[in-house]
Amino acid sequence: MSDISIYLLSVVGVVFLLVVIELVLPDSKVSKYIKSIYSIFIVVVIITPLAKLIKSDWDWNNFFNDTNYTINQNYIDNVNAQNVENLEREIEEYINKSYEGAKVSISADFINQELKLNYIFVDLSDLGIIENSQHINYYTAVKELVGNLVSIDEKRIIVYG
Repeated sequence: MSDISIYLLSVVGVVFLLVVIELVLPDSKVSKYIKSIYSIFIVVVIITPLAKLIKSDWDWNNFFNDTNYTINQNYIDNVNAQNVENLEREIEEYINKSYEGAKVSISADFINQELKLNYIFVDLSDLGIIENSQHINYYTAVKELVGNLVSIDEKRIIVYG
């Protein structure tokens, strides 16, 4: 048994004894004194190991040494994929405020839990042309929009369609 298990069992045992004594003792003036002495004893039982921890060098790794933790890589990959999908949706909504019909996909890697954008692909094949803005170069305009939203080199923003 670990030290923490022993500590918790001793606290539970002392409290259990207090409950038993309270049930056995009749209601009188003496029982009040016994209960107060026993309450002081409970406080001492609870505080004693804490004083020992404060005086010694406490290592949190020893606290968790009985438990094995494993990283579920599938879960992390799913969360990362969801983050990329959310970013795609956000960029798509941002572009569609100005030019409707754009579709966005992202090529990204996760290095040390950090998202690194490789490329952002913007498909303008379903783009609706507005009458007054027929002579706009949509490719550079969309690149500027995406560049304003996400800090990535414009060479990595690929607009096609």
